[in-house]
Order: sequence, then C-alpha cells, then structure tokens
Amino acid sequence: MGNSNSLIELQQAMLRYRTGKVALSGVSLDIHKGQFIYLIGESGAGKSTLLRMIYGGVRPTSGFMTVQGVDMRKASEQQVRTLRQRIGVVFQDHKLLFSRTVFENVALPLRVQQWKSDRLVSRARKVLQFVGLEDRLWSYPEALSGGEQQRIAIARAMVATPPIILADEPTGNLDNETATTVLNLLSALNEMGTTVITATHDLQFLESHPGRVLRLHSGSLVEDSYAGNE
Repeated sequence: MGNSNSLIELQQAMLRYRTGKVALSGVSLDIHKGQFIYLIGESGAGKSTLLRMIYGGVRPTSGFMTVQGVDMRKASEQQVRTLRQRIGVVFQDHKLLFSRTVFENVALPLRVQQWKSDRLVSRARKVLQFVGLEDRLWSYPEALSGGEQQRIAIARAMVATPPIILADEPTGNLDNETATTVLNLLSALNEMGTTVITATHDLQFLESHPGRVLRLHSGSLVEDSYAGNE
C-alpha cells in the first residue's frame, strides 16, 4: 500500500467509541512527505479526532492506518511512545508549563529523548531564533502574549526536528496579524521539508498560504483538493 513518500496512510479507517458514536467513518487518504495539509470542516466534523489518531492518542477501531510505517491498530504502547518523539504537536491553548521557563518548555522534548544537557541551550536558542523570540529564553510563559506563547509552542514542536508537525486550531485565539505570523512560521517549516497538518476554521489563509485541503463532515472525508497557488 502507498509508496516510499507516504508518511500517513488510511484505508477505510473508522473510530467508534464505546458509546456507539462514530467519530470517523471510512476515511481513506495518503499524505506524503513535505505536504502542507489543511483539515477543515464544522465543529465535530472529526478534525481533532484525526489529529489524535495520527498522534496515537486514540486508535482506529477498524480499517487500516500507518504513521511513519507504524501500524496504528497493532502498535504496542512503546511503539506509539517512540512514534510521538517523531511528531511535533501545537495546540490551540499552547499547553505550556507556566511554572517552567521558556527554555525548559522548549527543551522538554529533547529531555525526553535524553539529549545531553550541554546541547540543550544551544538547540533551544536556535529554534527560538527561528520564531523570533531568542531574547525570551529565560522568561516565563505568563510574561508573554498569546501570540508569543503560540510561537513558543511552535519552537517546542520543532525542536527535535520531527518529520511531522500537527497543529490543532493554532490561530484560533489570535488576532489576524498574529495568526498570519503563526501561519508564516508553519509555512516556513514546511518549506524546510516538514510535513505540516493543521486543523483550522480560518479559511481566509488558504489563498495566502497554499496547501492541500481535506474537508471532513460528520466524520467522513468529503473533499480532497488544493487551495492557493499550488
């Protein structure tokens, strides 16, 4: 199934909760290395659920799904934990640790991967420079604006150079100018070769930031197209 460029494959993937509710139904798609993907659709369409499935937060109950070669229905918990080290995640509410400095937040994925301490500061500085916040290395998140917190979250997601970055409504709580900055950063990461998958309601960005559009409706994939000047 798929080819050497495939990072994520789904064939008739379904997620049914124990309550009987179907969150995703019969979704088939193939995401290649280096694509910029928009997941769009109404609230409850299945966007966040699909991101969670890619991340291993939930498993498909039927069908076929692989992420970076890992069979998500058959994988052990250890395999999923290892996979998560190769996926960066940006949440709408940042999920920063407010009792820790910006450096400690950004370096967290590297500590999980047991990087040597003497390498952590230089790597954190490098990714913070990328998001324009190198001077905030020793600040605490509460001293930052919402847009700055989101840029810190992007720095944390990219610090271990994962092949995939997932962003769940990364511009949802931001003003238009700040949201554009966040999309510009995600686009720059994509241009460097990272596959970016972002769930969004901000459809105005599809023209200025081109990408592949996957529209979900009631748990089904109903559109697969390209927006902007692709």
